[in-house]
Amino acid sequence: MKFLKRAPFYLLALFFIASCTSSKNLILLQDQQADALNSKNELIKSLALKQSDYLLKQDDRLMINIFSMTEEKFNFLNDRPEVEVKVDNKGQIDIPVIGLVKVSGLTLENAEKKVKTAAADYLKNPRIAIKLLNFNYTVVGEVGRQGTFNVIDPKINVLEAIGQAGGFSQFADRQNVRIIRNESGKANIYHINVLEDNLLLSDKYFLQPNDVILVNPTKKRITNQERLSTVSIILSIVTSLSFVFFRLQ
Repeated sequence: MKFLKRAPFYLLALFFIASCTSSKNLILLQDQQADALNSKNELIKSLALKQSDYLLKQDDRLMINIFSMTEEKFNFLNDRPEVEVKVDNKGQIDIPVIGLVKVSGLTLENAEKKVKTAAADYLKNPRIAIKLLNFNYTVVGEVGRQGTFNVIDPKINVLEAIGQAGGFSQFADRQNVRIIRNESGKANIYHINVLEDNLLLSDKYFLQPNDVILVNPTKKRITNQERLSTVSIILSIVTSLSFVFFRLQ
């Protein structure tokens, strides 16, 4: 009789205990050995990032800001210092008056230098700033806010991208995050584990335009849903049996 009264509480307790997630599956960028040897106030580890600057390619859209000390009456860009251009199939951009400048295969910094050299033939002390307009990435799966995002700075990493998407949900499988990347006409799928600090050494740590980040659910989520369904059924049975038992007393 006592067991029947307490059975629902025992079942709920077992459910919550089984649902607990170990902290080792939640803490990002772990190095347990280094963490154990160092206090919180000391440098744990220093890693050299494999950051590769983005190289411009065909169909990239750029916003070019051109500043100059040229007198207003001679400055043909005075009323339009910002020019939006697109890299054509020959890797060139067409800037008013300045003409065609080949930028494919260059970093943004080197493209700025090349445009500055070309603009110096027409403007006095030109200063050039170029922004990439089409750096989009998509995050789907177990995050706070799925969607496609646009950034101006092409040096965004996967953790920043997931942060922009609202961070991981409680059911995210942090050990099995995938990046889908278009390369040479192929869709390549890469696996990363954000629980390990060696992620910082990966060349997949920094994103490329149009990357898709896929955050899968843990098996525990499916298991918990199945367990909850089972517990609900058992509770219903126990409640019914308890009711029948007390009616017979």
